[in-house]
Amino acid sequence: MFGLPLETSLLVIGFPIFWILYTIVFLFVSRNWGNDSSAGNDRS
Repeated sequence: MFGLPLETSLLVIGFPIFWILYTIVFLFVSRNWGNDSSAGNDRS
């Protein structure tokens, strides 16, 4: 790509893709954290 070595091209394309997937997974996993903490406070 653009005359760059293969490793550089993989880093330039792969890192943003990894970061987007990481963010999506984090948001999916943490979507109910607020509900869980408030439920825990009600019980105590």
